[in-house]
Amino acid sequence: MISFKDRMLVLACLMMGGLLFGQKSQTVPSMMNLQKAIEIALANNYDLKMAENTLKQAQNNNSVGNAGLLPSVSLSGGSDYSKADSESETTYTGLLESEGATSMGYNGSARIDYTLFDGLGNQYTYKKLKQTDERQNILFQQQLENTILSVVQTYYGVCSAQQNLKLAKESMKISKERYQKVVDRKAYGQSNTLEVLNAEVDMNSDSTQILNTEQNYLMAVKDLNVVLGLPVDSDYAVDEKLQFNNDFSEAQIVGLALVKNSSLLSQLKTEEITELDMKITKAGKYPTIAAYGQYAYSKTDYENSTSIYSQSNGFSTGLSLSLNVFNGRQQHIREQNAQLNLLSEQERTRQIKAALERDAANAYTDYSYKRRIVELQERSMEQAKLNFEQTKEMFKLGNATSIEFRTAQENMLNVTNQYNDARYNAKVAEYNLLRISGQLTR
Repeated sequence: MISFKDRMLVLACLMMGGLLFGQKSQTVPSMMNLQKAIEIALANNYDLKMAENTLKQAQNNNSVGNAGLLPSVSLSGGSDYSKADSESETTYTGLLESEGATSMGYNGSARIDYTLFDGLGNQYTYKKLKQTDERQNILFQQQLENTILSVVQTYYGVCSAQQNLKLAKESMKISKERYQKVVDRKAYGQSNTLEVLNAEVDMNSDSTQILNTEQNYLMAVKDLNVVLGLPVDSDYAVDEKLQFNNDFSEAQIVGLALVKNSSLLSQLKTEEITELDMKITKAGKYPTIAAYGQYAYSKTDYENSTSIYSQSNGFSTGLSLSLNVFNGRQQHIREQNAQLNLLSEQERTRQIKAALERDAANAYTDYSYKRRIVELQERSMEQAKLNFEQTKEMFKLGNATSIEFRTAQENMLNVTNQYNDARYNAKVAEYNLLRISGQLTR
């Protein structure tokens, strides 16, 4: 589907982006090409950096310990001090009095707790963490695609504006030559003041056109700088060359979209996660069995007392079982809602598939028609250039009027601008085909 050249371009950009990712600044080349623009965007783009942070969070969460599958170990310790007067009397010892009796106690324990069974809830939780991690990888891939497509759209917008500016300057050069020709003719009595004034008005109109086109170009460059994460005032020329791929078919695009499209893959993961949520909820109706083991030590020293010290240490273990018998049908309601959530996600998956099939077909149609428009505009441009050259020669010989010359000039300029815009629009449509069919970064 995707040509070897374009596949290698994207892969090279992704590899370079990985090396550059996280750097604060990039060297701005004097001549920017699409590959370099994508590399810089992958290193600097703000949305991509935030998506990477979210991906790392999902990777951190994906662990057996975070799912409750590992035991918990705790240590505790403490000490206490007391000082008190005491008095006691028994039939055997008689009256016993103690003044200022003090005691100092120490204690410590180590305890391990482990859930043996909770209706498999912790195992389903671990599976959910894995699926969430995988879904976040897909979302990161989707952000990569969006970033690359945004770069492509903005980059070719700059290319179009740059070419339009060149054409406006060329048109100005032609108008100056015409103005000089009319002035020379007037000097020999072959023209009149009206023709000179018309030529001057057209020359001023071209000057205005240059200013408008230059403004559009500068604004387009600033838009690209924002997408690339560069300083807004960064300045460079862009490489305008492009090449089309010709190996697309609607059936292949639609088929790949239903298998590889990142939005659909993300939704399928969401459906799997929702199903695991339902299983986790159902686990709440089963008993929870937990075990613990503990070693404890304590010692108390006495002063001014009949006892000198007391000490204890030893190991204890046990099992516990808990079962929710009735909680006002809350468990039943949670299960019902979890089931409804799953049904909703399944409906959403079907909805996304239907919309994706339509969007993929429309994207192919859009690309096909844009390619046909390019071919038509190319023929129109060639005809407009030929018409202008012939009119120019006739004007030199005095066989064409200034109005005819200007009409041919404007027609050539407009058609050439339309051809350039059509080429770049078609190339953006081609990249959109790659995105929707899941081929842009694969």
